[in-house]
This record gives sequence, C-alpha cells and structure tokens, in this order.
Amino acid sequence: MRIHFTSALPCALKLGGAPAGYCGETEKFIDLPPGERLLAEFMPADGNFLPLAFVLDDAFFARPPDCCDVYRYDCGADVRAARFTPRDAGIRPRAQVRAGGILATVYESGGAQIALERGGAFELHPLPRAETYEAGEERIGGETFVRVTAAGPRGRTLCLYGEDLACALCEEADSYTAGDTLETVKTRADIAGHTVRRVYRAEGKTLALLSRTALPRAGFDAAKLNEKLLPFAFFQAIAAGADPAPYLAERLRGRSAMLAEYLGDFEDVAVPKEVFYLAHGPVNAAGLVYRRAPNLFDVRFFLADCAEGKVQNVRPVP
Repeated sequence: MRIHFTSALPCALKLGGAPAGYCGETEKFIDLPPGERLLAEFMPADGNFLPLAFVLDDAFFARPPDCCDVYRYDCGADVRAARFTPRDAGIRPRAQVRAGGILATVYESGGAQIALERGGAFELHPLPRAETYEAGEERIGGETFVRVTAAGPRGRTLCLYGEDLACALCEEADSYTAGDTLETVKTRADIAGHTVRRVYRAEGKTLALLSRTALPRAGFDAAKLNEKLLPFAFFQAIAAGADPAPYLAERLRGRSAMLAEYLGDFEDVAVPKEVFYLAHGPVNAAGLVYRRAPNLFDVRFFLADCAEGKVQNVRPVP
C-alpha cells in the first residue's frame, strides 16, 4: 500500500521515527506492507505551530483524527496534515454581530470558531481556516440568519446559522444574493469552468435546496477536447450537476440520469497517482471522490470508453 503525504504548512516529516525530508504541497510517499503500523510526525517549519503525530493503522484509515484529511483507494491512500494548532492558545476575537436576538462572536483559539448566544442557549461551531472573517445578519424569506464569510487564498466560504443556533448552510461561494430566497454562485476549477448556482428557500430555521444549475464557461465546446481529457471533463460535468449529454454518444444521451445514479454522489474528480498505473496498467481512468465523513474520502476509479469524440461506455476499473 503506497501512502502519499502532504501538509497544509511546510513541515519536516518523520516516518517510523526516521527523517523523511520536507513536505508541504510537494508530496512524499512510502510503501507500507499490509498489516504494518507506522508513526507519522509533521513538524512545522513555522515554530508558532505545534507538531502533529499519529499512527497509521486500520483504525486510523477507518476514522482519521480531525487534524487530517484522508483519501482511500484500492492501491493506496493520501494523507494530508490539514489543520495545525498554534502554540499560542489564547483567544483572538475576529468579528462580532448581533442578528435578531442572537449574539455571534467569531474568534480563534487553536482554530476558528463561532460562539452563538441567545437567552440561556449557547452553541459553538467550527469555522474554516481563513485570512479574514466578516459577520452580519441576513434576512431570507422572512427568516433571520447569522452570516459569516471566511475568505482565504483558496476562496470564500459562506456560513449561515438559524435562530435555533444550528448551522443552516456552510459552502464555498464566490458570491451570493439574499432576499425571498438565497442564491449562491461558485465557479469550479474544472476543465469546462462550470459556474454552479444554487437556490435555497428558508423553511423555518433551516434552508432547503430548491434548484441547482451548472453551466460551462462561455465558448467552451466539449467536441473540441482532446480524447484523453474527455473522460475527466465528462465526470467533472456530472460532479458539478451539469448536463453530461454533450459528452455522450447518441445511444447514451437519453440515459444521463441513469448514469448519474449509477455513479453515485461524488463531489470531485481526481487524476490517479503513479501507483494506480503500476497496479492497473496504462488505462485512462478518472478517480471519483466520495465523501464518507467530514475528513474522510473514498476514491473509486472509472473508465469512460471514448470513440469519435464521445463517451461510448462507462465502467469501473477492474
């Protein structure tokens, strides 16, 4: 089993107690024999953050600690040290707002959180790590929500909390508009540059999804894609919620919904690592990413057989 390591911060990496070099966005890997356990240690180059350490074994891959993101697949796994704790564990206020009868305070103490108070009720919710936080009030369909936008190098996240102090929505959004309904807009970093629009309706203290549309960027033409890229663009269109019909052969065009149901609820498409080709040979497969828990993902590999610039068949990698 080949395990790839990355880190949200530049780190010195130790595996089994031995130095294994430095990692960050640049990967390191190790081949771990079946049944063996391995101690992995990440020591940030920035001394203002505490190290992370954990033992890789069956229990780790079934339920990884909150500090990691783990992607499992048939011939390996990706382990990302994603969340580090500052050595200074003091409280740093970032934003505060009163929305309706709720007092909301955004602060950092080892990680970003929002504290919500109303009467005698009190709730805490984690927030995504970001460079800036803004808090305010949103009125959606006559209901009041606390709004927090968290912005960083990788984009913006919109978080909304209802009058019951529960999280009603937390999703990446480039922009949004609120009124009778809530509309969020996000442009995905995929081959077709899909822009995804979601519309939500307030139902009491929650938000219900009314519709989702996804359109490729202006001028994009699936027929002009290199055939090696076609399977990835096809799977990305389904992940975005777009109509995959432009990618399909004539006999499959009426089966778009059936194909989406067959593939299941995946949220991203990954290019296989080199270990996949060592295990399966030179096949043009795509990895579909399925979320199993907030920080745990399964990657399943599929082939999209192509001919004459269209997808003729979809099947799992044997």
